Amino acid sequence: MNTPSPKQPQPQWGAQQAASSATGPKWARKRVAVPAAALLFLVGVGVGASGGEAGADTSASPAPAPTVTRTVTAAPPADAKPAAAAPSQTPRAAKPAASAPPAEPVRITVPDFVGMGLQDAQDHAQAQGLFFLSSHDETGAGRAQVLDRNWTVCSQSPAAGTSVTADTTIDFGAVKLDETCS
Repeated sequence: MNTPSPKQPQPQWGAQQAASSATGPKWARKRVAVPAAALLFLVGVGVGASGGEAGADTSASPAPAPTVTRTVTAAPPADAKPAAAAPSQTPRAAKPAASAPPAEPVRITVPDFVGMGLQDAQDHAQAQGLFFLSSHDETGAGRAQVLDRNWTVCSQSPAAGTSVTADTTIDFGAVKLDETCS
């Protein structure tokens, strides 16, 4: 049998209970430690957000006002004579030559687009310098030409061979690929 040695005092039940209640059970210590850690974390975040200085003034100083310089030039009175300047100081503008008559706009002969796909006709017209283009449903149903590659040109206005300027609108009458021109 094991008998306790007289040198080691044997703890008694009451003394053991008092010792463990001083430190408390593990679950009780966690109930205190976890909220304390969370509180310390939140305080640290708050201090970090304020720039790290406790009690520091976080309001920004006002931005300096921009400097605006305004120069006003007074117009000379109508009866004042301009001061004569030395020729080397004032450059003189060259007198314009007699103005030439305005150039006549460039004329473009409208190609024949009938029978072409609508997209190809539009591409060809733009290659010729005609950029104002429109199209309509030749059947009269009022359908929109959403995918130009699915349509064929049946008519055009102005007619092929007509001489027009680049700002003339070319209108194409078109039908779907599987339809025939009327």
